[in-house]
Amino acid sequence: MPAPQQRVAEYIHVDDAESGEPSTATGSREVVGRPWILSWRMSASGPVVLGLLIAGALIAAALEVGRSVRARQARMAAEGLRQQKSEVPPSPASMGASANGARTEWRVVRGDAHNYPQLQLRLGSSEFAPFQLRGFDYSPISKCCGNNDASTFQKRLYTRDIPRMAAMGVNAIKLYGMCDGVLDKSNLCPPPEPGCERQPVTVADVRAFLDLCYSHRIFVLLASRAGPGDLEAYSHIVATYGAHSAVAGVILFDETLDLSNFNAAAKILHEGFCKVLGKDPSTTPVEEAGRIITTAAQMQIPQSDFQSKYGQYVNGWGFDPYSEWQYTENFLPDVPFKPYFIMENGINGAFNAGCRDDCPPCPTCDLQACKCIPCSCLAKPWREYVEWMSTARIAGLFIFEWTDENWKGGVKIVGGNTANVGGVPGETNAFCLQTKTKDDGPGFNEANHGLFAVAEDGQLVPKSMGGGETLASVLRQSWTNEEPGLGGFRGWQSVAKLPIAAATKPL
Repeated sequence: MPAPQQRVAEYIHVDDAESGEPSTATGSREVVGRPWILSWRMSASGPVVLGLLIAGALIAAALEVGRSVRARQARMAAEGLRQQKSEVPPSPASMGASANGARTEWRVVRGDAHNYPQLQLRLGSSEFAPFQLRGFDYSPISKCCGNNDASTFQKRLYTRDIPRMAAMGVNAIKLYGMCDGVLDKSNLCPPPEPGCERQPVTVADVRAFLDLCYSHRIFVLLASRAGPGDLEAYSHIVATYGAHSAVAGVILFDETLDLSNFNAAAKILHEGFCKVLGKDPSTTPVEEAGRIITTAAQMQIPQSDFQSKYGQYVNGWGFDPYSEWQYTENFLPDVPFKPYFIMENGINGAFNAGCRDDCPPCPTCDLQACKCIPCSCLAKPWREYVEWMSTARIAGLFIFEWTDENWKGGVKIVGGNTANVGGVPGETNAFCLQTKTKDDGPGFNEANHGLFAVAEDGQLVPKSMGGGETLASVLRQSWTNEEPGLGGFRGWQSVAKLPIAAATKPL
């Protein structure tokens, strides 16, 4: 029979260290009784027996005290294990919480004429530290599917993509809209077209997607579009998903802004994030709400009048400059200097262009004249842009986009050339066709804007730059240049200062 100390160690497993209780998973839990409670009968040898029994009882009592002490030590060790796990969290479920209950918490520090604004992150009970978001616009719409916000949450797609993103050093993705059965009326959640493989999305599906993202150390900026019921949509998003560790924040609309409801929607997000993270919204500055509240619009964003009118409950500004834009480009002294995010930049350097690997030769690489742009024509500007991103002074960088999307090409159906789509005789669907040249449709660039093409079987195909390099491999080399930091996340930054006043130029 094992000694009492061995028995305690044997039955307290790692799986049970959270409670400190012995495991019953194997059905082998041992009940430790009280060995000194014995039955005996007085006889002629009673005094001798009595003396032996008293001595045995004293020994047993001492063993019991020792056993209790060792059990308490084992529980303390289990508590130490739990504390250690919270410092480098392996998953949302086991990640330690900060004082207000949040597993991950974001904070904004405003800049001024001499300092960058900062986006800061803390994990569990760690200190806040500067962090930069780096990732993709994510809308993996498959062959034969029209524009929709449900594709993001299709398990066969995100399980294909998220691990690959993480291996490339991505730490964030940005959405355009969401479907979950509640948000559908405010977003693009139509029935699938003929030949489109897409299932309806539920709240559980979205949570499963967020779980996988966090397990691969990728944060998500959620979003909802301008549409009917958009205020109710934001209330639902923040209440349902706002406390999830993977959620970095929420984007207010996508390019098409509902300005009549903008401030109300932003206030809903501020108050909602404060509530789910255990803060008082009436006394909590928007910079300390715990999540990012931002935009994904155009060049109205870096303007004083816009920020003055719509910035009360926004703690960071996101927009699509399609240029190498950073803090040195624009300083607005009459409004709070909050962090900026590039929500879309392209693959032609920062500019907008699509490319393919199956183009006929185009030796001039004239993007206007080439009817099909070979990806090798974008090799030089792409390398230069990736190098620029490595030192860009800005809170977030999102590349447009992860994969090509057929639906954007505007391909014309001629003579029923897409017959039998989805096995339905006579059914036609232009979204099943790729835009291979500019003659196929007006959206060549948009349809071929991804770092990856998508094969007929749905597998990703890296786009070649020539010389054995791909668009993806060049980015991966840059974004994985440094080892992951605290918690396994990439993107931690040192505190940096910038002489804003001496280096800015107005828009």
